[in-house]
Amino acid sequence: MKSVNLFRSYLFLFLCVVALTFAAACGATSPTSPSDPAPAPAPSPTPAPAPAPAPSPSGPGKLAIQVSPNPVPYSGQPVGCNSDRPHTWRYDQVLRNTGGTRFTLTKRANYFDGSKVSEPDVNITIEPGQSTSVTTSWCSATNVQHTARTDWFGADTAGNKVDLPGPTITLSAR
Repeated sequence: MKSVNLFRSYLFLFLCVVALTFAAACGATSPTSPSDPAPAPAPSPTPAPAPAPAPSPSGPGKLAIQVSPNPVPYSGQPVGCNSDRPHTWRYDQVLRNTGGTRFTLTKRANYFDGSKVSEPDVNITIEPGQSTSVTTSWCSATNVQHTARTDWFGADTAGNKVDLPGPTITLSAR
């Protein structure tokens, strides 16, 4: 009887091995499926917001003045003055419309060492956000340090007055 029991034990063991092999084979993936699934596509980048447009000037015409250089070095170059005033200086005034309407300058008042020396009519039109450069020259009989200033007058297209005292400029001695 021992041999029958031994035969049954081997048979039972053999059936268990077959059953385990069959169970393992049923749980395997099919040969047509990928071994590693493809990664999910990356999301599209969020579009950057469009740049904001530069703010446009608004409001009435407004004048800003920049003088270059200041202090002004002595020049000595003729600028159309009488020969009794050979000491000269030259600089640029940049007039910028920082407001929202076009303006027209119609007059300028020129001061030398604190005294008004002339008040000529001008005709300078500057659009919003634009600028213009005005070269200014002075002459004197003395080569010492002086001061100068130009005030500007006009109106914008809406009729608002533009009255702006310019900066005081130092005219350096020779």
